[in-house]
Amino acid sequence: MRSRVLLAAGIAVSIVSGACSTEAETTTTVGATTSTFSSSTTEATAVQTTTSTTVETSTTTTAQSPTTTLPAFPPARQDLEHGGSTWVVVLGGSETPDDPVLAEAILAAEQAGYVTGATDCDDGAPEALGLPDGTSTVSVYLENEADAHAALLAFEARGVSGVVAEVQTFCLD
Repeated sequence: MRSRVLLAAGIAVSIVSGACSTEAETTTTVGATTSTFSSSTTEATAVQTTTSTTVETSTTTTAQSPTTTLPAFPPARQDLEHGGSTWVVVLGGSETPDDPVLAEAILAAEQAGYVTGATDCDDGAPEALGLPDGTSTVSVYLENEADAHAALLAFEARGVSGVVAEVQTFCLD
């Protein structure tokens, strides 16, 4: 049995023919390739055609998360004086000095870049929170009312609540 393979235009063709006494030769030209096939006139010719196609696809997905710019904190007031008045953001208050609310308020102020602590001598701070006079509060001291409102917005954008108030400072001597 004879077998010949023709490779033209990316398709492999295999022709298998059985042996017989009468044979004819056929010449086929495809492009620049010339092949000679032997085929039998008395026996059926089996033709096998194989084509192979590989397609690769790739998808790249880039997830973009929205970026949110948080409001900036204004600078703290530096020139406080005993008995003077100033604008503040009161971040927390409690009648119990070791209340975690006070520690959380101090931490929030420090994370914003302010230096503060719990005090019970800022007149007006406890009242701004609806608490009795003499209650310990944590406040951030600012230059003016506009800065106090800007600081409050910056705190709120970070999930920290507070209230703007004008207070009189008495713990500075």
